[in-house]
Amino acid sequence: MGKLKVALLVDEYFGGTGTGTVYGGYGFLARHLIAKHLPNENIEVEVLIKKDCSKQRLIPRRYMIDGIKVYRLAAKFMDFLNIRFLKKKNYDLFLSIEMTTHSYRILKTIPNIDKKLLFWVQDPRPDYEWDEINTVKLFPEKSYWDSNIYQFVHDLWAAGKVSFISQARFLDRKARDLYNLDDKTEIKYLPNPIEIDHSFDVETHLKKNHIIFLGRIESVKRGWLFCEIAKLMPEYEFFMLGQSFRQSKKNQSIMNNYLDIPNLHFVGHVEGEKKAQLIKDAKILVNTSIHEALPISFLEALSYGTLLVSCRDPDELTSQFGVFTGTVLGDGFDKVPLFVDGIRHLMENEPLRRELALKAVNYIKANHSIEDFQKNMQEIIFKLVEETKAQS
Repeated sequence: MGKLKVALLVDEYFGGTGTGTVYGGYGFLARHLIAKHLPNENIEVEVLIKKDCSKQRLIPRRYMIDGIKVYRLAAKFMDFLNIRFLKKKNYDLFLSIEMTTHSYRILKTIPNIDKKLLFWVQDPRPDYEWDEINTVKLFPEKSYWDSNIYQFVHDLWAAGKVSFISQARFLDRKARDLYNLDDKTEIKYLPNPIEIDHSFDVETHLKKNHIIFLGRIESVKRGWLFCEIAKLMPEYEFFMLGQSFRQSKKNQSIMNNYLDIPNLHFVGHVEGEKKAQLIKDAKILVNTSIHEALPISFLEALSYGTLLVSCRDPDELTSQFGVFTGTVLGDGFDKVPLFVDGIRHLMENEPLRRELALKAVNYIKANHSIEDFQKNMQEIIFKLVEETKAQS
């Protein structure tokens, strides 16, 4: 038997396909973790990025990125060519990172889908999540609620054509609510992998009095709160890792109010060793988001013994390895002291910080390794393909 062919569905590919755009957890997960580490002698991965919304692409276009075939499909009015392309490809399985707009547009193109969809729950946002997000007034987050997508997923589930895996256990309830799934629907736990630096020794590394923010500078992240915290804690150095993409002018106009804070450093987007070094040296990652799933930044931080101070507590990781401030709604200015107190609690209690740092590193090694991801994902994929063949 030849290799199984898996089509990975994602909206953006972290700077791939000539866009130059480098942002977002889904794109990072797709390019630097799944497409990099899943392919082997048994599994081939190709990426379906989106249809060409400009209506200029008359045939699917192929890119080779890091040795992986990445396709941008033809414009919507050329769907007959897209259908022909997908039939010729004859993928054994579709793997979707959540269900984004462009992934939905690709899948619904295919009449009578006869292959399983493996749906990796990453960040489902039912209506009550949007109710919280919409409490931010300084710079509201644009809603991308789309009932057509959620109904499409529900219909695939009802037809027995989708299986669910989830990167965090607390997301299961949200996925069932958003996609209107039966409470008995199986959602298998498959944590996101990260590349662990096994040469890093948290017990001997000399961390600095550095505190970092890691993520896009956007409304939902409420980066202005990180800046407000830095202003109140001049004894520590604060580093903001990330940049704006959507509505960047509005974001920048807010950040401009904080450019003169001497202990606050705007680093911009970083990758590779520079990013790793900044995380290694920091003692705390602060997360001020109005909404989060379980961000890869949390896992990266914990892998280097960098503790968390956050108003989000996904799978109780913040409360285990740092300080959970409690939920903070709205613009959040009145709750800045909660973050300040959490930071002081860890920074001024060195034995506790060191103890939690070691536990954090060990937790990541035990639960988020590339090796476990490869083994578990391969088992899931082969089982689904066998089930599909047995049913056909």
